[in-house]
Amino acid sequence: MRATTDTTRTSPAERVGRVAQLTWMTARDTISDTVDPLLPATYGLRPDALERAIGWLRQTHDVTGRHGSSKGFSLLFGWYPPFPETTGYIIGTLLEHGRRTGDLDLDARAREMGQWELEVQSPDGGIMEGLLDGERKPSEAFNTGMVMHGWLDLHASTGDVSYLEAAERAGDFLVRVQDADGAWRGAHSYHGLAHTYMSRVAWAQLRLALACGDDAHAESAHRHLGWVLSMQRDNGWFDACIFKTGTHPNTHAMAYTLRGLLESFALTHNEDYLAAVTSCSEVLIRKLEVLGALPASFDSSWTPRANYVCLTGLVQLGGVWLRLYQTTGDARFLNAGCKAVDLAAAHQHTGSWQPARGALPGSFPIYGRYAPLQFPNWATKFLADSLMLRADCLPST
Repeated sequence: MRATTDTTRTSPAERVGRVAQLTWMTARDTISDTVDPLLPATYGLRPDALERAIGWLRQTHDVTGRHGSSKGFSLLFGWYPPFPETTGYIIGTLLEHGRRTGDLDLDARAREMGQWELEVQSPDGGIMEGLLDGERKPSEAFNTGMVMHGWLDLHASTGDVSYLEAAERAGDFLVRVQDADGAWRGAHSYHGLAHTYMSRVAWAQLRLALACGDDAHAESAHRHLGWVLSMQRDNGWFDACIFKTGTHPNTHAMAYTLRGLLESFALTHNEDYLAAVTSCSEVLIRKLEVLGALPASFDSSWTPRANYVCLTGLVQLGGVWLRLYQTTGDARFLNAGCKAVDLAAAHQHTGSWQPARGALPGSFPIYGRYAPLQFPNWATKFLADSLMLRADCLPST
């Protein structure tokens, strides 16, 4: 109705201009690049962006008494309790930055977080859903996989077998609760649904299989990744890439799905996984170029369904495309990855207000529907990861 009303209030010349503009945009959106890409401007990327992000992640640890990492800071509710799921994969970020810089404090924090995760591991081997706020909740497959990543990172870094043993218990839990078609759904899945972003769990299972030599975990991973591939349409779109029924997939869930597939390709060299990542990424990259920004969500025809940006998903996708560049050598992905990371990093809080200093909001504007009025810890974790990848790909900048 709004479009019809707007059209009747414009002159014929204006309407012709609009049609011409839309025709040009449609044409640009349906052709592939045939020229060498140019590296984008840095969009105000600060030289201390990474250090600020790591500094804020330290703060999320301090506010919990150096147990897990706080879920983040809310402008309405202040600091949240520790979050097992995201604490799990923040461990790897701290270890990697510590390795690069020789910062022993980050190693110590990673071990403290890993020990805390051992304490909250459920008897069934899984990791509870949600926040550690006093209420014990059922184990959830995605959270379990994310903590497995942290334990495997710690085992690789320290050689401490207690982390590998915990990861094995977690991996065994995942095998037990997995459905025959490879998906995780029901009581141990968020909102009971099967999700393609569980490809990150399959990635954890593949890592575990390599660490302990148990084929059951590798078989579990490949069953799930086969199911994920069966959810992809010819236009690159993934069905079941949602957090709950009745919503459109957002770029955060898309990035989860793509990174799990891409890292699984790196471990297995299964070309189908790489092809799935590439086909979806090429569509999203064209959307970013044509629109000048990446809306938070799309429908299955790749029509934007949001008027805000999910900064979390944007910076994650930047990391996916930088990893695609490292994997394929295709400079299109370097260009797109740098652009996405720089666009997201431009919204990092750079003021002196301590609760948010160095953090990335969940959305732009900050009241967008993804983590509204919040600085979630995983947004800044992925900012740090992608900034390190950017430095690896452009070492001279």
